[in-house]
Amino acid sequence: MNSKALVFVLFAAWSALCSYWYVCEVKEVCGQENVGGPPPITPAVEPETTPATDEQATAQPSAGGNGMDENAIDRTQISDLEDRVIINFPYSSTRREDNDAIDDYLSRLASYLKNSGGTVTITGHTDFVGETKNNYTMGLLRANGIRDILVKKGVNKSQIKCKSSGEGKPVASNDSALGRYKNRRVEIRINK
Repeated sequence: MNSKALVFVLFAAWSALCSYWYVCEVKEVCGQENVGGPPPITPAVEPETTPATDEQATAQPSAGGNGMDENAIDRTQISDLEDRVIINFPYSSTRREDNDAIDDYLSRLASYLKNSGGTVTITGHTDFVGETKNNYTMGLLRANGIRDILVKKGVNKSQIKCKSSGEGKPVASNDSALGRYKNRRVEIRINK
């Protein structure tokens, strides 16, 4: 075997071993289904809304208390916790898909913020699949997407703070599809 062929074979073997080590040992996603890149970001459809009563306009909105459907991790879902509301996203999604519960909550939140002058912090999170830098960007895109919906509903942009934690603050293990789904989220906190 000549030296060029030997160098090529050694390089190919080294590349394969490094790829295996990174995927299986570092990121621990060996053997999992690889979904394509992120879909194009499309604007959300503006829902029809009805005017709020004075009582509704000054009450802090809640997501309605509905919990997460663990069998529907391919859809966007909303959950209401004691101190925040969480919107979970399918893999590689940055947009809030058409979901009546989310539209209703965001409409009530917009009404509350407009009438109270309060502020809100929206934090985007991701699972650990992908590069850290890309995950930070994806988390910020998710937070900014929710912010943009609130701005379209009449909330002043200065009332909304967006940030990203990327993959840095998981709430579940990344070892399962459900755990990764729980980590792909936006947290909305009304500032007191």
